[in-house]
Amino acid sequence: PVSVNTKALAPSAVRVQLPGGSRLLSTLLIARPVEMTREDVLDVADRFAASAKLAVEAGFHGVQLHAAHGYLLAQFLSPRTNQRTDEWGGSLENRKRFLFLTLEKTRAAMGGKGVLGIKINSADFQRGGFTTKIVWRY
Repeated sequence: PVSVNTKALAPSAVRVQLPGGSRLLSTLLIARPVEMTREDVLDVADRFAASAKLAVEAGFHGVQLHAAHGYLLAQFLSPRTNQRTDEWGGSLENRKRFLFLTLEKTRAAMGGKGVLGIKINSADFQRGGFTTKIVWRY
């Protein structure tokens, strides 16, 4: 890949497809990610929390977790990009576990200061991904 990130981590080793279905363009621009280990998952949740803590300490009035547009939190939610068979994948309950863990850790790290928001898509527009029916169950 010539762009984005050549050493991407993701819930599973599944490349995100660009809108419009151009497989060639996706292959050229987006690296095939490496599946995260359990330790990676926990570390990333801690990093979200640490970043939020720094933001409120720096005087920001709130933090938004971006669980949309193909970013990592959204990839865990999608059955297309999350093909794990452990506690982080499979059922809807398991796929949302990383998001909820990240929310809990982030909320705790913020210490009651500021607003914590989350951005989530109504659908991920990936064939085999999540749809509005799935999102309403969150």
